[in-house]
Amino acid sequence: MQGKAIWALGFFSFLSGLNAITAIFLAINLGIEGTFQPYLISTIISDIPVYYYLVISILATLIFLGGTASAVVSELSNKALLYEINAKTNDLINGQKSLDEAKRNIMKKFGDQEKEIKTVYTNLNSEFDRKLASAIDEIEKQVGEGFNEQAEMLKESNAKLLDSFESKFSEINQRMTRQLTKIEDNLQKYSQRVKKSTTAIANQEAEIAEIKMTLATLEDVCVQPKPLLTSQSKTEEVRGIGENTGNELREMGITNVGELVLTEAEAIAEKTDMSEKTIEKLQGRAQLSMIPGVNEKALILLEEADIMNRKDLAEQDPIDLGKKINAAFKIYVEEGKITEDEKPTIEEIQSWIKFAKT
Repeated sequence: MQGKAIWALGFFSFLSGLNAITAIFLAINLGIEGTFQPYLISTIISDIPVYYYLVISILATLIFLGGTASAVVSELSNKALLYEINAKTNDLINGQKSLDEAKRNIMKKFGDQEKEIKTVYTNLNSEFDRKLASAIDEIEKQVGEGFNEQAEMLKESNAKLLDSFESKFSEINQRMTRQLTKIEDNLQKYSQRVKKSTTAIANQEAEIAEIKMTLATLEDVCVQPKPLLTSQSKTEEVRGIGENTGNELREMGITNVGELVLTEAEAIAEKTDMSEKTIEKLQGRAQLSMIPGVNEKALILLEEADIMNRKDLAEQDPIDLGKKINAAFKIYVEEGKITEDEKPTIEEIQSWIKFAKT
């Protein structure tokens, strides 16, 4: 849709430029004060001044060129910025997923290793107790049968066996202690890494939240409200202009809102039954209707606040204008002409003023 709008604006800029060139040649040939009869609309209007045709052609060319440039710049900048932000957001999310997966794998590895060490330690203690009890039973049996010599040998063997087991057990105990100390150090290092990872994840989550807020702000900026009327709208779409007045305006060459706004009120008053003051009021209403975001209800509230045209709106302070609109709004709500949810916000009023200044 944005591309079609750019092509349409470019085409109208080209046509306006051709008209401006034609007006320059007419000014050279006929003189700036001269008049000429337009060929295509010769049956509708009489001769028109060359300078009038030249001014309208140049203004139309500038307006369409400005609209084309604005649309092109807006399209290019918004797409590039949104693409960059989406790519950065995806990278942060993928990084966070990788950190979570590494955390789970490390915890599982240390948990399995701790269980295995405890199992080995328990089995060694059980085996030692079993063999020691078996040896003692055997010695007592030999002594009870009166074999003193064998009993001595058995006692000696038992002492050697005890020394051997104590030596082995002490060695195994030392090894287990070193292993447990190493595991404790690894767990402490891992705990520090987890803390750092948690801090990094928290920072990433904050950055993601900030990016989401930026995206929401960009969406609000990119989605510009549409105006109630455009320069190509029919004159009858202006509130207060009926079918008869529209026919009168077309007879004098005013076929759309843009031409109505650009034509002097005095010239229109000379060829219609309307007063110059009434025409200025209708032109001001048309100007306000061309501001993005100003709907019919907002137009009524602005007029109640003595805002009669685009210039009046551009000179307003958002807070002061909001107070005036709020006073008029309360009266219209009591009369049932406007509902509470149609009340304009300060941000909307500020947007109207900003567009009126541009």
